[in-house]
Amino acid sequence: MLGWKRSSPSLSASPSFSSKYRNVYKSRHGDHRKMKLEHVSVTPKAITGDDNSHIDQLLVAGAGHDAVEALQSVKHRIDKDTTVCLMTDGLGVLEEVRQRIFRGTESSPSFLLGHMSHRLAFNRGQDSVKELRFGKTQLTFGDFGREVEKTETRMNFVKVLQGVKDLNSSLTPFDKWLHFKLPSVILDSVVEPVCVLLEIPYAGLLRNPAAQRMMHRLLTEIVSVVDAMPELEGSAAIRDFIRGNRIKQLIYSRIMARRSVPSVELDQQIQKGLPTDVDYLNGFFIRRGHELGIQLPTNIMMRDLIKAKHSLAIEKLNSYVPVEETSVPSHMSFRYRTLPASSRGKLV
Repeated sequence: MLGWKRSSPSLSASPSFSSKYRNVYKSRHGDHRKMKLEHVSVTPKAITGDDNSHIDQLLVAGAGHDAVEALQSVKHRIDKDTTVCLMTDGLGVLEEVRQRIFRGTESSPSFLLGHMSHRLAFNRGQDSVKELRFGKTQLTFGDFGREVEKTETRMNFVKVLQGVKDLNSSLTPFDKWLHFKLPSVILDSVVEPVCVLLEIPYAGLLRNPAAQRMMHRLLTEIVSVVDAMPELEGSAAIRDFIRGNRIKQLIYSRIMARRSVPSVELDQQIQKGLPTDVDYLNGFFIRRGHELGIQLPTNIMMRDLIKAKHSLAIEKLNSYVPVEETSVPSHMSFRYRTLPASSRGKLV
């Protein structure tokens, strides 16, 4: 398992790996009062460039923008006998990995795509991950209609993941897998950017007609792309999901569930100058729309505005003068007193 996490992308050239996911703080099903702290032995370890041992099965999770750099760091340990499962955020990560790392090479591994619906949160009090809601994991082959290759090695990986009880994983066709993942992708492509740009919480969307019109235009364009994707032609699961009011009801229910909290994740990424996944959310639908001859002006505008706001945040961060705070040695304390000279020596 490759856990890739940079402490500060702009300041550090070497990866540092977070150990905060060592423990899983989970609830017993049916009894939310009893908690169990489990120590998990899958703490990510630093994968150094001088390690040449072969990787048979590799699971890459986390942000979509981290996947290429993470895989690049272990490319020398991967070959055609390796199976890689991309359980990353957003869509279009596999296409970028193939294009930038394994294009024209004979050592390209076989790929699986995965998505989890578990709801997790970091529990600072217990230094652990708390399972807020039990979910399921769905896997699919990353071929998209291409010739299926090395099926046996991928099925072995599927069996390994199915053996992990808490993952609750299963192998599904691509259209059913996309139907499973689309709700989270659409929420991050339609709701989150509008909240960030207008600087309003989720509840503010319910009483702001202009924000609702913007979300409607974003959603309409995304649905038109999904409906025209050739790999989804004839899919009843996708057709029933994107047509009618089901998808709008889903977005409304997600907004209602979060109405009491502000939009945090994307806003913090922008304010701290961290990379965002906009290229794997709105950007993915823009690329597919261009291939299919579909115009997505609202999504293009949203992508550009998010990137512009991100650039402004980086400029602001770079304008700060770094200051190092240190303690003044006791024998020099009088030297740095700021009291007027006239008050010195007086008894108070």
